[in-house]
Amino acid sequence: MNHRARTLLTLRLAALAILGLGGMILAQTPSISQSAGFTVVGPRVFPIIVGTGCLFFGTLFFLRATVIPDRALIEDIIAEEQRTDWSTTLLLLGILITYAAILSPLGYVIATTLFFPLSSRVLGSPRLRRDTLVGLVISVVIYVTFTRLLGVRLPAGLLGALL
Repeated sequence: MNHRARTLLTLRLAALAILGLGGMILAQTPSISQSAGFTVVGPRVFPIIVGTGCLFFGTLFFLRATVIPDRALIEDIIAEEQRTDWSTTLLLLGILITYAAILSPLGYVIATTLFFPLSSRVLGSPRLRRDTLVGLVISVVIYVTFTRLLGVRLPAGLLGALL
């Protein structure tokens, strides 16, 4: 399979993934409970907008990859694929999966504090202490903002007694 055919297949699969995501969002939206009182915008409005948007733009994207192929887009993707450093991409994917796995047991603050310098290092930052400090400050500020001000619970994990 040549580059052009593989690129077209990748574009079509990406479009189908966007369409599938939109379908899943719209299929799950009815399971969101409505509030008992009167609300101008209920909790189902934004998922409906996002799901419909995914279906609409996924359809346009699919048409662009099948019926009316965009030759400039295909050439850009081929050129970009040759420049992509896949080892960095895969390392970041692994770090992100690990972050998701340790988020509940360790808690948001510890997991995010670890995630930030690791991902920064993979992306080329040589300053581990600074990145760790930035990760700690950002994670604490976000944790306090969400839990104290917005009332959204983030996992406390090992620091549950302190936070």
